[in-house]
Amino acid sequence: MTNTRYTRPAIILHWLTAAVMLFMLFLSEDLIKVARGASLGGWEPSAHASFGLVVLLLTVCRILWRVGNPPPPLPASMAGWQTKANHVVHGAFYVLMILIPVVGLLAIVPYGAARLDGEQVTFFKLFSVAFMPNLGEWTGEAHELLVKVAQVLVILHVAAALKHQFWDKDNLMSRMRPM
Repeated sequence: MTNTRYTRPAIILHWLTAAVMLFMLFLSEDLIKVARGASLGGWEPSAHASFGLVVLLLTVCRILWRVGNPPPPLPASMAGWQTKANHVVHGAFYVLMILIPVVGLLAIVPYGAARLDGEQVTFFKLFSVAFMPNLGEWTGEAHELLVKVAQVLVILHVAAALKHQFWDKDNLMSRMRPM
């Protein structure tokens, strides 16, 4: 019999990543907003950078786990275009969960150059995250654009999951249910 659920570690990693991603994508923008000339030494910029790096670390763990533990098959009743869309959206999520934190790291240095104490933005007070080269302010704009793409994908992902659960009634959401 084919297992229709993800493995417990995959489920735990998914929901941990989802919780941090939802916070970062929809609630954390104000944490990093610091006026030009002001200090980045407060807890907010470090919290934003720290949780961004947590997303990156969780994503690396997810990828490593998935290499040896492929996902369960999608319902046979799912239309071909939906299967393709599922693969494209999940692939895009993995790319974004790597790119957004990496580009965010690249954005810290030019962002900090126009503010004080850029080196005080740390990963949970363990080390400064302002160690990347200064590639210019375009990195901040790229970071914001990637965030907007991820926000749209999250909304589509949740809408599709709810559609499958309540419209199609194919029990797709049970694959990732925490219990």
